[in-house]
Amino acid sequence: MTKIFNYTYLVLLLFCASFTYAQDELLFLNGKELKGEILNVTNYEITFKDFKNKEIVIDNYRVFSYHKNNKETLTYKYDTLEGNFLKEQDMRMFVYGERDAFKSYHSRFSNVIGFAAGGVAGYFMHKDQAFIYAAAPLIYTTITLPFSTRVKQKRLTDLQYLKDDEYLRGHERVARSKRTQNALLSSVLGLGSGFLVSFLVNGNSN
Repeated sequence: MTKIFNYTYLVLLLFCASFTYAQDELLFLNGKELKGEILNVTNYEITFKDFKNKEIVIDNYRVFSYHKNNKETLTYKYDTLEGNFLKEQDMRMFVYGERDAFKSYHSRFSNVIGFAAGGVAGYFMHKDQAFIYAAAPLIYTTITLPFSTRVKQKRLTDLQYLKDDEYLRGHERVARSKRTQNALLSSVLGLGSGFLVSFLVNGNSN
């Protein structure tokens, strides 16, 4: 019994060690993160292996910074000739805003309204045989565009970020993009669901 326990403990220890190993991380300029193992770094590209053991080569200009052995190395350089118009600290805040939006922003309310609006349109599209209702997802998505997004303060690691304009701009860029995509998807799903419901309810009456 003791041997079995020792073997189990050893296996768990090795598993945890393998999991904690290769915790290198890339932070892209678009706010996305990638974790795995950095194999090689040159002046132009980074060779990286993800948790699926897939090796990929990433151009340095796509990366803001990378962490290896718990040490951050900045890849981004302020250079207006290359299109990098933000200084390093401003760009850091912008990327942090994008990153947090990817992690924490969810357009649940917009999705529910989109699904409901698409459902009503789909129902009457079948019932009235009026395919003009098929434009409902595009119309709904367009309506959502002017509205601003909100930062989820409870999920921030530092509330001081809210005072930084570049952080807010980065967050708004990603959050608005996510909301637009979700608005289109939810309204399309609603359209299909409404059409199906109408077919089941009114299918034999036409």
